[in-house]
Amino acid sequence: MTEYFKNVLLIGHILTALLQTTITHPSQPLAISLLTRLTSTAKFPTHPSIVQIHKGDTKDPNFLATAFTRQDIIISAISPYALLDQKLMLTVASKVGVNRFVVGEFGLDTRDEELTNSVSVFRQNREVLEHAVGVCGGPLGMEYTGVICGAFLEMTLLDGEMGFEFGSRTVEVYDSGRKKIEVSRMGDVARATVEICFQPGRWGGELVYISSFTVSQRDIIDVLNKVDKKGPWEVVERTTGWLKERGERRVQGGDMMGLVDEIWAVAFSDGVGEAFSRKRRLVNEELGIERRGQGDFGGVIRGVVWEWEAGRRK
Repeated sequence: MTEYFKNVLLIGHILTALLQTTITHPSQPLAISLLTRLTSTAKFPTHPSIVQIHKGDTKDPNFLATAFTRQDIIISAISPYALLDQKLMLTVASKVGVNRFVVGEFGLDTRDEELTNSVSVFRQNREVLEHAVGVCGGPLGMEYTGVICGAFLEMTLLDGEMGFEFGSRTVEVYDSGRKKIEVSRMGDVARATVEICFQPGRWGGELVYISSFTVSQRDIIDVLNKVDKKGPWEVVERTTGWLKERGERRVQGGDMMGLVDEIWAVAFSDGVGEAFSRKRRLVNEELGIERRGQGDFGGVIRGVVWEWEAGRRK
């Protein structure tokens, strides 16, 4: 078996973490290729580890075959609005000899049917996963892996997805606001995904579970009121039913961000599902990710406030 997955093709946004492996794994350099759509305006840094940028039609199997050939591992951090595109990618990757395909999970536990059956995005996740199971293990032996990490903590707070609005210092609390969910720092998610490259004999055919913290909306409010000098935060009581209806109206009006409302309506519903750390085995330690305590959480939230005040997403 190969020592590690050296030739990496990335679809999505963990490039910074991949480049940092020159520090964390200095004796195991990566050769990183990037896949991007023809319409993308993304700009990439100049770095010796970036060997090629493939720009083209991601629905064209010939373009994908060219990009995927001689890759050891493909990491898909694809947009949630393009999840089903991975079915073609998986099929092509399995035919050209890719060893491992990390599918674009990166969210709530899509194997918790009670939690996810009512959300169309999660049905797409399951459809992709079923396709991965079907195409893997063929003559060339490709394997799949998925990373379940809960919510991206910093991003979902700054974008207002969890009901927190930094501009007005108000928060919409859904149902009791005490439903515990898993959240992960973006850096932890990226580190865990990258570490899969250096453990080629593990995680094949699996969803792996990581979490930085297990928290509720009320937990976040309590910390914000301690670290945010512009607090206290005003609480607006809502129900998850109200949030779900808003999401459905937004989708019907063509605003696909309504899907985000639908996801959070399920995540915060009292009595629906539970924090996956209570029933799944977390692999934080094996992937070098610290399971963090309340003191660390305060520091992370303080950093989020700082980012907002510094102008991010303002």
